[in-house]
Amino acid sequence: MNKPAAPASKAKPAAAAPVAAVPAAVGLESPEAVEPPPPFFVLGCVRSGTTMLRDALRMHPNLACPEETHFFRWGEPYGTEAMSRSLSNNAVLKKHREIDGITEPEFADLLRQCGSRAELYTRYMALYLQRKKPGATRWFDKTPQNVYGALLAASSMPRSKFVHIVRDPINVVASLRIGRIVKVENLTGACNYWNEAVQIVSGLKRAYPARVFELRYEDFVADPEPQLKLLLDFIGEPFDAKWFAQLNTRQVDHKDEGVLSDAEQAVVRRSCAQGRRRYGYEPSEGGLGKLEGKAKGKAKAKAKAISNKVPGARKAAKAA
Repeated sequence: MNKPAAPASKAKPAAAAPVAAVPAAVGLESPEAVEPPPPFFVLGCVRSGTTMLRDALRMHPNLACPEETHFFRWGEPYGTEAMSRSLSNNAVLKKHREIDGITEPEFADLLRQCGSRAELYTRYMALYLQRKKPGATRWFDKTPQNVYGALLAASSMPRSKFVHIVRDPINVVASLRIGRIVKVENLTGACNYWNEAVQIVSGLKRAYPARVFELRYEDFVADPEPQLKLLLDFIGEPFDAKWFAQLNTRQVDHKDEGVLSDAEQAVVRRSCAQGRRRYGYEPSEGGLGKLEGKAKGKAKAKAKAISNKVPGARKAAKAA
């Protein structure tokens, strides 16, 4: 009689194969990983030098920026058909995505899978960096019209920062009248492009004083290096002059080109008076404004033309 075989000893369960780590998307917060540098947004009125500033910042080895995205531009809630149509069906934005290396099927998938604009930015930028500048450690966005969703961007992306470049509204309105990129004939509409942008940024700066940096177009084109140093210090990035050796800035002034009549320029000055005073474009009592004086050779551009010191900023920075 055959003896029953001895019961087989229980085998120890095999150790689980290690799961490959999935790299976190740049800008996505993860409690288990070292947080990447926060993204930032270049905002402002159209025709104010945002593209020039973006192109300068793209020269920095750590920074990458796609074409304009407009994810925070429109007021319809994310996930609605209206919002999806605004982003998907716009021919200009389709061209931008083509330049960025993002296919339309990929973008449709992102729109469907993401639950918010913040998530859409995080995942879109991860793809963009992977394909266009894999050595970059930080993304930023340059969409002037995102100023309309700046408060939503600040609250939904709490580590993000904002860079506002402002230009004399006389030149902005004249550029809009010329219409090389955006054409606006109506003076009221053109003035409100500028007024609404600076008013929104003013509110944003009050709400988040430690997260907003401002500079003037005129100061940047006159002497870009000091402005870049200040900006990079604000976002916590190093500066090396050799990175910007090919940077070429040029002042474009439409005031004397006849685009706007003297009467129309007076309308712009009245309509934009509050903002012009805030940024040093409005003549002070008994003399010229800071920028008008500079235009006549009475003063040199200073590195810190706009005060980025806001009451409560130090306290807010410590709390951040």
